[in-house]
Amino acid sequence: MDDEWAIRFEHAAKTYAAGSSASRAHAPAAVDDLSLDVRTGEVLVLVGPSGCGKSTTLRMVNRLVEPTGGRVLVEGRDVATLDVVELRRHVGYVIQNVGLFPHRTVAQNVATVPRLLGWDRGRTRTRVAELLELVGLAPDRYARRYPHELSGGERQRVGVARALATDPPVLLMDEPFGAVDPVGRRRLQDEFARIQRELGTTVMLVTHDVDEAVRMADRVAVMSTGGHVEQLAPPLDVVARPATPAVADLVGRGRTARLLALGRLARDDVDPATTAPAGAPVVQLGDELGEVLDAIASDGVRAAAVHDGRTPIGAVTAADVLTALRRLVAGPADVTPGGTTTA
Repeated sequence: MDDEWAIRFEHAAKTYAAGSSASRAHAPAAVDDLSLDVRTGEVLVLVGPSGCGKSTTLRMVNRLVEPTGGRVLVEGRDVATLDVVELRRHVGYVIQNVGLFPHRTVAQNVATVPRLLGWDRGRTRTRVAELLELVGLAPDRYARRYPHELSGGERQRVGVARALATDPPVLLMDEPFGAVDPVGRRRLQDEFARIQRELGTTVMLVTHDVDEAVRMADRVAVMSTGGHVEQLAPPLDVVARPATPAVADLVGRGRTARLLALGRLARDDVDPATTAPAGAPVVQLGDELGEVLDAIASDGVRAAAVHDGRTPIGAVTAADVLTALRRLVAGPADVTPGGTTTA
């Protein structure tokens, strides 16, 4: 197995048959000839319009959808050759509406897969407590509660904990935060990013929300009808340098705001000869450009002082932030339409 990837699609295809034999022969493919690698330990986000095949692609990994062509491999093994029950016990899966068992407590829900695998009670109890702590739910407060006693965000956290119970190498997430209010969604995204960094789990996530995609992904796969990959690249490249008109249409609205969130204040953006006025806000090298602009705008000052740690290194103005945005857009293109990135 190539240790650089955890999931591989090799000319994978899925056509849903319906109606007469004549109509089946001409049925459009939900996914057609998809070749795609998901690197070990990365978060790869599939984004695109409804009906583009992103959820079908995800579900082929754990065989909730059976491919009708090509192969899907997880850690070097063709999923078609694996027992489907064992496969699903070792690939975590989180969906929008969580799917918690309503008559089981939080602890019992999280313990579902360990119990199926025959773990003893002590090991299971310890693992449940660890996971509840990991997702920010104190075990002494939440373990004995039932799903109906939780908020939507809390239920989603339990769903993540349940999916991680046996430390699966691969985690599939289908619109995982879609049912949560915007403020709760942002918190969950931050919490999940922390958990993923801590565990190093390979994550494949589906969303229709471009902001969620660029916020959470190491790489974004922008898809179009038939499961065609329009662009596969880091979020900054997708937003700053769309590879096709379809990608440009998807990220066009709100593009500047997304660049402000993705871009970071670099040393080249700072004027070492400029001194910020007395009482000016202080920003740090590496801060999000949006945060830098907010600091300048909120204080109504000409410039913000820039520090590298505790060391003052100059000042930055709103005009400097605009220049930084132009730099991002004009940066070296390192992506290929419908393919891979050299990053």
